[in-house]
Amino acid sequence: MKVVQNHTTLENGIEVVTDSARNFQSVAVSVSFRIGSVHEPDEKSGISHLLEHLVFRGSENRTGEEIQAAFSEFGGYLNAETDEDSTNFVARILKDDLNESLRIIADMVINPRLLDEDIRLEKQIIEQENCRGCYNCTMRDAFYAQAFPNQSIRNPVIGYEDTVEALTQEDLREYHRLAYVGKNLTVAVSGDVDHETVTTAVKAAFRDIPEGQAAGYPQFSYTPGELLLGSSSDRSTIRIGFPLTEFSTRQARAAVLYYDILGGHGQSKLMYELREKRGLVYGVWADEYNCAGQNILFFEVSGEAKHMSEISDVMIQTMIDTAHNLQERDLELAKKRAHSGFMMSLDDVFERCKGLRADIADRGCIYDWQKRYDEYQSMTLEEVGKAGEAILELEPTIIGSGSMRNMPKFDEIRAKLKGKDVAAAKQKQGLFGLLN
Repeated sequence: MKVVQNHTTLENGIEVVTDSARNFQSVAVSVSFRIGSVHEPDEKSGISHLLEHLVFRGSENRTGEEIQAAFSEFGGYLNAETDEDSTNFVARILKDDLNESLRIIADMVINPRLLDEDIRLEKQIIEQENCRGCYNCTMRDAFYAQAFPNQSIRNPVIGYEDTVEALTQEDLREYHRLAYVGKNLTVAVSGDVDHETVTTAVKAAFRDIPEGQAAGYPQFSYTPGELLLGSSSDRSTIRIGFPLTEFSTRQARAAVLYYDILGGHGQSKLMYELREKRGLVYGVWADEYNCAGQNILFFEVSGEAKHMSEISDVMIQTMIDTAHNLQERDLELAKKRAHSGFMMSLDDVFERCKGLRADIADRGCIYDWQKRYDEYQSMTLEEVGKAGEAILELEPTIIGSGSMRNMPKFDEIRAKLKGKDVAAAKQKQGLFGLLN
């Protein structure tokens, strides 16, 4: 399938990228600033997220109600999200409403009014949004705090209650002045559109945005860490994260296929060994997450606390066996899942926009869709197996949650991932102790 994507950099630094999806009735727009929580000083943690909220309160030319009413009249959708490394304003509208949608979003992000009363209200709303240490956020924050100690990547996107409360109108105006600039901005459009027409519309809508300076990704230093979050729950969890940042592009592609075979779906090897064969878990989670240039491969298992040593051992042995004894059928099915994923993504204009903006953030250019597809489909059994072996040689960060008494020792998990015989080592240590 031919995918037509184009990229133009405007004089004020804006990256305009389009993905022509012929015969689609809707158009997806992503106005994405490459700025997020990793760019914030600790004392202003949460400012990117608060600013994103405030943009919807209105501009110097439109009230918040008028902005929402315009998209209601389009029959369209407008929303936003802040991540660690980006702030994204997204819309889905019909093609005929594209130009006006771009003008409205441009006005919102260039001219937010940032009134004190709006700031007070949005702080109150964010207080309600704050999950206050839910399981997923706790595990996320614990992992990054151990893997990247004293670095901004460890801070939650939403910030902390005291840092958000302390933010002032002056703080927000200055942050907006530095962050919402052309050199931080990607405008991605996917749908039945013409690139030159879109470029002209973006140039007109965003003509008043200052060029500014590109933020870029901060430099981070990974340190393998570990933390046990003790509780009295009868259930426990182990999350293991491996840093893939130093992997080459092709090695990273092979690693994706390895984790897909291992734990990326309902028929994965970990699901079979832990759930279907032994009934030890309900589910297994595996995912690759790229945050501000730091690529982490996660595996997570949860089960009854009393079974965690067995669950851990089965997980580790399955990881090792998959790397060393990969079968052609395993790879064939993984490639079919990759093929389906690529094809299905073409049906979703939002996903296509997301891919465009990720390419610009990570590479500074569009990565050819067909080339990416071919890279996965051309992977050999040897490459995927070696990627698995390379992952097991990495020093992971390990986060445990649950009963401390039943949790396997983290140093033993590390040793077993390397294929070391922990039982033999214990026996030798015990004998040595007796002789002395």
